[in-house]
Amino acid sequence: MFEASKMEKGFFKDSISSNLRGQCISVLEENPRVKRRLNDVKAHDTNFAFLSTTLAKLHELPYEPLHNVTWARDIDVDMGGGFVDYMEYFTYDFAGIMDEVRNVVSNNANYIPRVNAGMTQNRAEVYTFEVAYDLRFIELEKMKKLTLQKSIQDIYQQAITVGWDFFVQKVVYEGIHGQTGLFNDAKVYVGTIDNTGTTGDGFEGLQDDAVVSFFNGVFAYYLKNSNMNLAILPNRFLVPTFVGSDLTSRMSALYTNTLRRFIIEFNLAKDEGAAETIAIESRPDLDTAGTAGYGRIVAYRKEKRYVRLDMPYPIQHYITLPNINQMSYTTAFVGQVSQVQLPYNTNSAELGVVSYWDFTTKYSG
Repeated sequence: MFEASKMEKGFFKDSISSNLRGQCISVLEENPRVKRRLNDVKAHDTNFAFLSTTLAKLHELPYEPLHNVTWARDIDVDMGGGFVDYMEYFTYDFAGIMDEVRNVVSNNANYIPRVNAGMTQNRAEVYTFEVAYDLRFIELEKMKKLTLQKSIQDIYQQAITVGWDFFVQKVVYEGIHGQTGLFNDAKVYVGTIDNTGTTGDGFEGLQDDAVVSFFNGVFAYYLKNSNMNLAILPNRFLVPTFVGSDLTSRMSALYTNTLRRFIIEFNLAKDEGAAETIAIESRPDLDTAGTAGYGRIVAYRKEKRYVRLDMPYPIQHYITLPNINQMSYTTAFVGQVSQVQLPYNTNSAELGVVSYWDFTTKYSG
């Protein structure tokens, strides 16, 4: 062992002190790589909670159940009026001895004919639709942490509206509680479509001219029995889905038009002076609505005085109250809709604005 000399001691002391005098040593500055690592750890610790909630990308648009109803296209609706029990309306008819001979009064007349008008009061059922939903207090607090384009209240309200739409469609087309709708009213005349010899359902296999003849025959039925009254000619034909598909699948020889478009543009109603264009649309409910379940075509004039539906109280939010027993808010929706009214269809043996045409044969394969 040896003892360092004073020079050596002085050298080291003076060298270190002289080099570092007035300076502060920083490990991070001397080691940039360590500095970056420490900063990364600090960022991770600070934002760990945030990072853990964004490991999955959130699609803010919710994917809703898809639905569609068609009743609003097929009938005119009269809304408003408030809660009621029934819808009432009056129809009247003329009676008496009136003809071209007896109504002429001359010196030899021994009586003056009398005329009378009979009035009938009619009543249509009104159905009340009621539904409610509960939103728990705790669930509402949880939902505040999610970012969605729709609130939970909007989602529930849309579900209620969908249920209402399907309910009204059932009332319009078939009726409920033993009543009837647009497709099965007992007071509507029922004609037949002889489709014997078809190679498929409905008109399939029949010649184009036979199909055109059917639609013109419907117009002829109305014109003949109404003394050429254009005001009641059908402007709407609702057909089974297999009929609609068949009419659109048939092309003209020049491939310029379908049979459906041809019938819409060229028909007896237009030739007799009707100004309106008719519509032919498919409805699945008619696939088996005929007398024997073979399909039914419904012809009518879409106009409120002939075919109507009332909504005294359209579906809407009625009340929201806290429910302590369920620890939630209870929201109730209410709506009212009437039975379909066909004022000019009083007897199935007479001409009415609405008529049914049933196929007589179903293809068995």
